[in-house]
Amino acid sequence: MKRLVAIACLGLAAAGLCARLSSAAFTATTSIASSPVTVDKLANYFSATPLNGTVASGGVDNLALDFGTVASARTFTSVFRVTNVSGASRTAVLTVSGIPSQTSAVAFSGGGTSATLAAGASATVNVTTSSTVAGRGSGTLRLGLSGLGWMYRDYSVKIDEAPEAPTAPAVAQKPGGRLDLSWTASTTTTNLAGYDVYRSNGGGAYSKLNPTPLTGTTYSDTATTDGTTYTYKLTAVSSGSPLLTSVDSPTVTATADATPPGAPTALSLANGGGAGNAYVNAGNASSISVSVSLAANSLTSDTVKLTVSNGGNSVTTTHAGANGAGPAAPSASYTDNSNANADVVFGSAEANASIGVTSASGGTYSTTANGSGAYSVNVAAAPGKPNGPIALTYTVTATDAAGNTSAATTLNVNDTK
Repeated sequence: MKRLVAIACLGLAAAGLCARLSSAAFTATTSIASSPVTVDKLANYFSATPLNGTVASGGVDNLALDFGTVASARTFTSVFRVTNVSGASRTAVLTVSGIPSQTSAVAFSGGGTSATLAAGASATVNVTTSSTVAGRGSGTLRLGLSGLGWMYRDYSVKIDEAPEAPTAPAVAQKPGGRLDLSWTASTTTTNLAGYDVYRSNGGGAYSKLNPTPLTGTTYSDTATTDGTTYTYKLTAVSSGSPLLTSVDSPTVTATADATPPGAPTALSLANGGGAGNAYVNAGNASSISVSVSLAANSLTSDTVKLTVSNGGNSVTTTHAGANGAGPAAPSASYTDNSNANADVVFGSAEANASIGVTSASGGTYSTTANGSGAYSVNVAAAPGKPNGPIALTYTVTATDAAGNTSAATTLNVNDTK
């Protein structure tokens, strides 16, 4: 120390600036008082292990979650595992923040955003996306140690969530071949731009009908061709850019009908008319009933409106097509197979009608006619067939989509095997 002072004075003297130094300029103590410093980190308490390698990567110091585009609300189970690696019981806490366009629930598998773990114990983390919020978002998941506000790690989270799909549309035939669609709204209420309508007229290829998303839940398709069958489906679309689109709704099929029904073939007063149902006047117009027969090509949805002549009073009545009698009785034939195979009743009926077959012995069988009206149904399992010959009687009926049931066709056969 004295040597240093001497050197310093020599330096100052050389500059003509040597000053008088007191003993207070230096201390004789060369030690520093004790000041312990503790270094700690989250990894001393917990480990974080990805279990779903598709969405989770990294470890407790650098975990990252990327869910990509979630097509519909769902729960991702066992995304990663948190393990207490310390020697005492610890409580882990999860906090999600900074994802403005999303509401997602991040919780331990036992429920809740905290888990108290004994030394060496683990808990898995689940992530549930929202059924009411859509959009693109990124934010932070924080894993912390309860009781120490500064002991945590923040992990990046990315979720792009599409809207929930709407229900299958209902479709109604309207005059001029127009087809009106309606549907129940998507459950997504935040960041929903609307709906897109897609149509196919066969072959599986769909085209979008609306240039911009529809904000309502109805659509009228007027660009149709009479007699053409169309299939429709919907998607829900998010707001923002780029848009996110839901999965497809279930489909619905309908045929455009621009052909007016045939003129009624007969008209009569059933009761309520004057002079033995011979006339209608203002006194009985409100109480009469009308019998109308429709042309053979009429549909179950065709409506005939009768307007009486005195003052424009009117009566409206709806008939089930085919001259008001519902579907025609089906044709029926029989194939007599060997005892190793079931016998078959087959024939033709109204297209897509439900076919019911009943045997005189009490057996019942059913099938559905195809688009051309053809049907075929096995009427007896081989083990149940008696040794022939034996006389068998079947009755066959057809029921159309409107619920109209035809007259029964009776089929008498002789099973010879």
